[in-house]
Amino acid sequence: MLSLTHMKHQQYLKNSILLLLLSLFIITTYSQLPKGDRILAWQVDMAQNNNYDSAYAYAQIGCMESIHLTFAWSSIEPNSGIFDLNYISNVLDIANIYYPAYGTKVELQIPTMNTNVKVTPTDLILTDFDDIMMINRFKTLLDTLFAHIPNVQLSALNIGNESDIYMGSNAIEYNQYKTFLDSIVPYAKQLYFNLHGESLKVGTTFSYHGLVQTSTSSLCQMINNGLDIIALTYYPLNSDFTMKSPSVVNSDFSSLVGIYSDTLQPIYFTECGYASSDSCNSSNALQAQFYQNVFNSWDNYYDNIKYLTIFKSTDWSQQEVSDLGTFYGITDIKFLEFLKTLGVRTWDNNGTNKPAYETILCELNTRAWCSGNCNITGINKKEEINIIKIYPNPTNGLINIDTKKLIEKIKIYTVTGNLSFTSDDKILDIHSLSNGIYYLSIEFESGKIERKKIIKL
Repeated sequence: MLSLTHMKHQQYLKNSILLLLLSLFIITTYSQLPKGDRILAWQVDMAQNNNYDSAYAYAQIGCMESIHLTFAWSSIEPNSGIFDLNYISNVLDIANIYYPAYGTKVELQIPTMNTNVKVTPTDLILTDFDDIMMINRFKTLLDTLFAHIPNVQLSALNIGNESDIYMGSNAIEYNQYKTFLDSIVPYAKQLYFNLHGESLKVGTTFSYHGLVQTSTSSLCQMINNGLDIIALTYYPLNSDFTMKSPSVVNSDFSSLVGIYSDTLQPIYFTECGYASSDSCNSSNALQAQFYQNVFNSWDNYYDNIKYLTIFKSTDWSQQEVSDLGTFYGITDIKFLEFLKTLGVRTWDNNGTNKPAYETILCELNTRAWCSGNCNITGINKKEEINIIKIYPNPTNGLINIDTKKLIEKIKIYTVTGNLSFTSDDKILDIHSLSNGIYYLSIEFESGKIERKKIIKL
């Protein structure tokens, strides 16, 4: 007969083996970490079809919770106190309806410096950032901005984009910008709290290179000290605009977290991308590998990195790239090809998925990020089912809605969010509405809701 001590020892070994097997099962099953409190965002751009709703749907399938939007100061206020009313109406007012309607948060970028260009109103180009005029003018900009997007929930507000590239290693300019932000950030947070009753995360976006290279790292740290987040753009580029190997991702993430290890100041990748052009020593396969490495590395630094933006959904057109080259003052073909092929879908016609898009869906699927999967054929079926024709649009008064689905209710909203019209008919008579832009909300019997923009002439 076994002694009591021996029996206890056997039971201990048995329990230990069971625990070991269980741990191995867990490691095997969850080699990719579940989503947790991480947020995936997208930069959404249209294909040649000029259909934003379609481009937006691809990002939604890619588990988009937040979207990266840029409202340049110089676009809203081109010159001294002169605000562009067309920009405000066609961009800000529409954003105030569109993104809340889908329940999508916004990571808002307001460039004061945009990479190598200062993008203030023209009369402030020669003004230092710590000048009281610069500070007060930006506060007025914030007043105007938040007055037009009161319904937009922000994941974060970032003031300045890749400013380290513009400032270089000029310590005086960094200190001036620190003074600017110290005045602006509390003001922005209070404006947002007054609207939403909750705190706003505010940061400023630097490039990855600026955060880690010796000549600028301490200067960037000085500015980031006291901000809510560490915001950055990440493109693993060589100095000649060719792409580094995707294998650098984990070591790059490690270097970044080594500098910014405080989990109370989370890291936000406001742009994360990899070009696919062979002019940049890249390919579709390398772009796909990059995103696979990004998700694996994100798992490794889960506690520090809480937000990442796929930059971007769709390639830019040749004209858009030419315009960007002019803006940056760079005509190097490798730089232009870098910009042109950052999308995970192509630009031509309706756009097609690159392997990177499929890879992203599969990486999300293995982590149970959202209800999507990596069967791309399912996307085409979804789009076919969701076809809705609205005509004529623009209209003088009558609108026809052509869809195979059963409609429960139709609502029409103004650009300020006021309900103006309801119906359950597929033919709408809106002669009584004033001329302007409206948003059509179609609720189907299935519970699904589709939203479309219409114009009343």
